[in-house]
Amino acid sequence: MKSHAHHMLDLVPRSGLAQIVARDLAPVVDRLIETPIAWLERMRERRQLAGLSDDMLKDIGVSRADVEHVVVKPFWRA
Repeated sequence: MKSHAHHMLDLVPRSGLAQIVARDLAPVVDRLIETPIAWLERMRERRQLAGLSDDMLKDIGVSRADVEHVVVKPFWRA
């Protein structure tokens, strides 16, 4: 499956050297796109987890202390 960067780079005509540069830059561009998306998703998931009731947490086998441990982490830390 092609990444976002590969799709964008396919639109640019290029020489052999440009192909090498494009190939090497594709993973960097992918990370620039995917990292903020992962951060937003992580923040959303932590907010939802923090909003669960104690009974809901018990149903999934998670304690309030476990939730607090995760929720206080910065969004960039998994």
